[in-house]
Amino acid sequence: MMTSGDGLTSPARLLRLASWVIAILFAVFLNMLGSLVIRDMAFAPHGGPPAIEQFADTPAKARLDAARRDLQSQRDALGEKAETMEVARGRAAKEYGDAKESFRNWLATRSVTGDSSRDPDILARTRKLDALQSVAISWQHQIDAIGDQQRALGLKQSQLEAQIADEDALTERRFNEATRHYELQVFGLRLALTLPILLVAVWLFIRYRKARYWPFVYGFALFALSAFFIELVPYLPNFGGYVRVLVGIVLTVFAGLYMLKAFQRYVERKRLELQQDQGERARAIGYDKAVRSFEKKRCPSCDKQWSLGGDDSTFCVHCGLRLFNLCGCGGRNFSFFPHCHQCGAAQTTGLPAASDADAL
Repeated sequence: MMTSGDGLTSPARLLRLASWVIAILFAVFLNMLGSLVIRDMAFAPHGGPPAIEQFADTPAKARLDAARRDLQSQRDALGEKAETMEVARGRAAKEYGDAKESFRNWLATRSVTGDSSRDPDILARTRKLDALQSVAISWQHQIDAIGDQQRALGLKQSQLEAQIADEDALTERRFNEATRHYELQVFGLRLALTLPILLVAVWLFIRYRKARYWPFVYGFALFALSAFFIELVPYLPNFGGYVRVLVGIVLTVFAGLYMLKAFQRYVERKRLELQQDQGERARAIGYDKAVRSFEKKRCPSCDKQWSLGGDDSTFCVHCGLRLFNLCGCGGRNFSFFPHCHQCGAAQTTGLPAASDADAL
């Protein structure tokens, strides 16, 4: 595959950019396809997610709802009746109050005139007041009786609401259990799809990341990472958050171990390289890497600053690799340059020749 660096020619840099564009587009379209498959997997177990209506006791629910509607209609009828009786009681009370006030005025007038011949009127008016008061009291008794009936219906309705709440709670428990089972099924299907894809992507990346068709390898790797960590992780079953935390711990430990092992392999590889002679070390260094190291004034073998020995240093002060040669024309050239920068003559260093093909 191509490596980054200004040692590439313009066509090589354009080819590298186009290759990355192809890799990203390949990953995007694969991710779109994977998203559709992941979405459709939600309907694989028994035709889709469970609905709460599937777990309700329909006959019992219908019976309880009918009883609630009946009680509510009775309470509404009693409420309307109580309102009508309250209006009638108010009228009777007003009529009794008016008659009582009229009787008081009449008694006051009689005490002034001293007319004892009108004693029978007193009895008649008193009986009339008693009758009016009895009517008001009768209406009040009927209103109180309706209130007692309403309270009894309210108690029945409360008991019925408790039964309905228990039935709804049982339905919700069944629905939650079915939902958890469904989520585990869907997660298992998605894991069975994405985990092999991730493993295949890791294998392809390790084995073929430097092959000619590396953009497709990188694109497939990006797709696998997206499918596993973006499409799958949000569907992890959440049992109090333990699953997500444990998965995060496992991934962190795995990544840490991989990085430590990779670093140890790098250190061991460098140690073995430094034990080789200069010719073998020089031939193992790619042209692009050598150019990048030269630009940074670093040794392409040990990756340390060779300029610590001065800009006119010929050898790396750290590993002893020869970095500069003298041309027959007297020009001082970097050992990995294929031609002299003064006369253009080819350097006979025995190092690999530079070409754009080496960058691919």
